[in-house]
Amino acid sequence: MFKRSFSRIVCIAAISLVAAGVLVSEPSDGSGSAIQPGTVYTRNSAGEEVIAYNAGHTYALDKDGRVTISYSNGKRKVQAPLTLYASGHEESGLTAQGTGFFISTDKTAIVYGGARGLPVQVLISNNQGKSWNTYPVTKELTGTTKNIGFLTKNDGWMMLSKFYGMGREDHEIYKTKDGGKTWSEVKGNANEVYARVLTGAGFANDKIGFMGFRYETEFQPAISWTQDGGKTWAKLHVKLPDNLMNYSLTPLSPVFNGAKGQFPVQLSKDGASNVVGTAYLTSSDYGKTWKYQKVVTYKEN
Repeated sequence: MFKRSFSRIVCIAAISLVAAGVLVSEPSDGSGSAIQPGTVYTRNSAGEEVIAYNAGHTYALDKDGRVTISYSNGKRKVQAPLTLYASGHEESGLTAQGTGFFISTDKTAIVYGGARGLPVQVLISNNQGKSWNTYPVTKELTGTTKNIGFLTKNDGWMMLSKFYGMGREDHEIYKTKDGGKTWSEVKGNANEVYARVLTGAGFANDKIGFMGFRYETEFQPAISWTQDGGKTWAKLHVKLPDNLMNYSLTPLSPVFNGAKGQFPVQLSKDGASNVVGTAYLTSSDYGKTWKYQKVVTYKEN
């Protein structure tokens, strides 16, 4: 079976998140139906798919591209009714790299499509793959890459990103309040504030959300945020120790448990693929303020 390749430093990041107790089974905004933690997929500075947080649930493709979901560290495996290309065929809208995954024991959501006449759709299971339903998101042919997540069993979000070249990428934000059956676009100014390559995204609650971008020389770590559900965005400037500014800084996806959050930021040098560690920002107020916590350094065995 073909498995996605992940940066080992991101695995260290996931272990650190678990040890810190950032994720537990409760709603992130203190209301609604509780949801178990979900594995969060994102992109690193080299554009490769990585895991920003591993809740013990992952996906893989077999030799024919069929999607298999593994729950609870392999205790349960199911085949989702979806076939993807491992690589290439980007124009199809059905590549693993261009598909968004959120995998929890309570909610599994896979967003795909958006090319060659195939609209963006989301495949959802609420019972660990025993049954699946497909719901439309948008008829527009958009969504080169996709991010998706759920705050509760009913409240979810997704970001569809379309790459135009020269580092430019536009982003569309959608939300659901009925578990993923229907999605509404949030019209806002996100692309006016920063329209670069998205590497991570996440919401702390229905109002506060974040977008992280591949490192840029004039603005890093490149993070924008919203306090009104995605209608208006602004650059978020965070303070890191001076010695870390010698690295290229790429924020991944933030993870929240109520007001407490943790934001992993990859450190790389001599090229995007040379990841040497991960810095951690922490918040205790839903991401309104962040402070530097520590660095986990990656070392070869």
